[in-house]
Order: sequence, then structure tokens, then C-alpha cells
Amino acid sequence: MSDMTAEDWEAAFHGIELPETAQIDTGVFISNVPGFLEKSFAILHGGNERVAEPVRWRLQKLLDIANEANGVKE
Repeated sequence: MSDMTAEDWEAAFHGIELPETAQIDTGVFISNVPGFLEKSFAILHGGNERVAEPVRWRLQKLLDIANEANGVKE
């Protein structure tokens, strides 16, 4: 997961059907998925690794949810 670039993450989410909202962990809700992705990609492009690590974790959780909803197997 940590070896993915900002462009890799953008490509992973490109063209897949996304929910409007998502619960990625207990008590962790994303109420605006498109806005979350926009901000997350901007953070990854910024290059601050300390901030990027939890962003990647959240992106992976959201990608897992989206793939499951779309019937994609890993």
C-alpha cells in the first residue's frame, strides 16, 4: 500500500462506482466521498509522509468497500 503513488491511488478509484457515504471503521464515517477523495489526493501530492500514511490507510479501506460493492475480488 505504501508504495503506491498519488497517481496510482487516483487510477485505482478512476471509473469505479463509489458510494456517496461510507463507514471505513468503527466510528469513522466519510459523509462526502468525492470531497474526501479530492482532499486525499491533494494530501498525497503534497508529499508530507507523516500525514500521507493515515490517508493511504483510509483510501485502502474505501477502495476495499467500493470493490466489494462492485463485486471485485482481490
